[in-house]
Amino acid sequence: MNAALWAELWIVLGLVGPLSAGIMSLAGQRASGALLRAEVLLASLGLVAMGWMISQNALVPGIVSLPTPFPPLHVSPLPMADLWSILSGVLLGATWLLIRKTSTETRILWALVPMSSSMGFFLLAGGGLSLLLGLEAISLSSYLGLVTTRRSRKLWNAGWVLLILSEMGGLLLLLAMGLIMVHHGASLSFVTDNFRVLAQEASHMSSSIKLVIMVLVLLAFGVKAGLFPVMIWMPLAEPEAPGPVAGLFSGVFTALAVLGILAVENVVHPGIGWGIILLILGTTGAFVAALYSIVSRHVKQILAYSTLEILGLVFSALGIWNIAQRANAHSLVSTLAWDAAMILLIMHAGAKFVLFSITEETEPIAHTIDGLGGIAHDRPKLSLAAAVAVGTLAAVPPLGGFVGEWLLLESVLKPLGTTLALRNIHLLFLLAGIFLALASAVGVGTYIRWFGFVFLGPKRRALRLDKTQKLRPTQVVGYIIALLPVLIAGPGVPWLIPWLNLQGSQIFGNNNQYVIAPLLVHPKAVPLLVHIGGDLVKTPGAPGTIFFPQGFSVGDPYVLLLMGIVLAGIVALIRHLLRKGQVVRLVEPWTGGTSDYNAQKSFTAEGFVHPLRLAFQGFFGLKRQRYDKGGVRFYRHTIIYRLEEQGYLPLLKLVRYIAGQVRKTQSGSTPAYLSWLFYGAMVATLLALWHPLS
Repeated sequence: MNAALWAELWIVLGLVGPLSAGIMSLAGQRASGALLRAEVLLASLGLVAMGWMISQNALVPGIVSLPTPFPPLHVSPLPMADLWSILSGVLLGATWLLIRKTSTETRILWALVPMSSSMGFFLLAGGGLSLLLGLEAISLSSYLGLVTTRRSRKLWNAGWVLLILSEMGGLLLLLAMGLIMVHHGASLSFVTDNFRVLAQEASHMSSSIKLVIMVLVLLAFGVKAGLFPVMIWMPLAEPEAPGPVAGLFSGVFTALAVLGILAVENVVHPGIGWGIILLILGTTGAFVAALYSIVSRHVKQILAYSTLEILGLVFSALGIWNIAQRANAHSLVSTLAWDAAMILLIMHAGAKFVLFSITEETEPIAHTIDGLGGIAHDRPKLSLAAAVAVGTLAAVPPLGGFVGEWLLLESVLKPLGTTLALRNIHLLFLLAGIFLALASAVGVGTYIRWFGFVFLGPKRRALRLDKTQKLRPTQVVGYIIALLPVLIAGPGVPWLIPWLNLQGSQIFGNNNQYVIAPLLVHPKAVPLLVHIGGDLVKTPGAPGTIFFPQGFSVGDPYVLLLMGIVLAGIVALIRHLLRKGQVVRLVEPWTGGTSDYNAQKSFTAEGFVHPLRLAFQGFFGLKRQRYDKGGVRFYRHTIIYRLEEQGYLPLLKLVRYIAGQVRKTQSGSTPAYLSWLFYGAMVATLLALWHPLS
């Protein structure tokens, strides 16, 4: 089947779908709602079907002809498009189930139609112009998905930030293509070329030009991918969007942006400096986001910052993968880092979608974690879904978060080689690994804090929902479907990792080494395992269960899970023997926020992170104010969001100043005209003097 047909179907859905629903709304809201539901369901099934066809190599590249004078579009699947087409369809279907018969269903459906259309088209953006249009479609659908679902000033402000950064990203991508055009010639034919032709042109470029192109592409897609420092829209926008929509932003659109970066990287093939940039930005982003997530109080903002932390780990892993590929292509380090990046993306998509969707149930009660609590008693099924998602993100074995982070740390610790240059690169990895380990540890505290204050402890605020309200069967099915990526990236890694290695080898020329010991194929190849059976967990059809060759690794998730169960049992036994029937705990865990404050219940959401806040008070710009309430002393702490206040705010003031000067000029101000003429003449003179000297 031709990929052009699928691309045309996605374009038709994005243009005709909302228009037809608008016409149907003239006949009544029920008719338009039914049509929107059908369109979203068909889009979900279409994404799954397209992903299956790509995986079977049944989708051949094609050309979409556009009306004159527009050039044709080359369409072909992006790298890893089969996997992410299926996952996007699964999560879109889960959204369809979760919003059924809710008060916000119609509003969210209006947003899902263009979002699903942009997902499908972007996954087929196999050319210069199609990739640019795919990025614009993702940007526009993100903006519409944000501002059309709710009405508030905060939401509109967040939408403007998202739109401005997205359009700047589109301009940067166009500039990157312009650099390819300069090497291509003076014609505009570069916009009609597919990636294969662009790769031939890029092969003649210098390494510095390649690096500049990739930095521009990184900033262009980094807005959507949560890359430091262009990710500031996420903590602003995701808390304002409905839960399932924010889940798609966080889990799907970020992954699609990463695929866009990988697609251009596979065309340009930059040098080792590109990997170093990814490693530095990823490590910085993960560490900064982890620190802000642990001190935030807004339920959704915590999840938004944790998204940035996970994406920072992903970019760090991709940086290590790039560096290791070019420094020593035969090393296992690149394979470990590649698997880590992909597994982190997969598990994050499902887990974060579930948590954002759950916040739709908690918002009627409170928006901050110290206003929630006790939900586990009333909504056990909801709490179970949240516990699985939180356990995944908190790296509890054998779930996907543990697998991804463990592989990432293994890629940091494993030496690249014995030469001096390779040892220096390994030293760089170890330095980054310190901050990555700290970010991961702080992230674990973030997820424990989030789950504890939202679901455990006493109820801190009267429920505004019907206490007897339970999850509908469609919602239960929706949460189960959304958790499938979590299971695929966790217990399913014996099957997933060999497939990822095969994909990486075929698409990017990765080193296709095993990172799973072939226990079931050749169990005697691992001598240390012979004495303990050699097949701890049987995985039919998979090479084995141990993640790393060359012997037994304590990193096996099932071994650690069994160790955790044994240790928990020992702790429970000791506590039972020491209690002797007496109550040990005087205060319930996760207390705080209640009206009856006393000395024993002064432990709040702020106090939970106070030691960490003191440790990094220079980073946070910590300020403390003391006050008394009900005979109990409290401290109110304020922190500085440095990137926003010290990075973007001065830039915004400069833009406003320039806009004000332009406005004065346009209004006919004579001094303004003279000032511009004077400064322009000075700049022209300096350029004229500099050119002959250079």
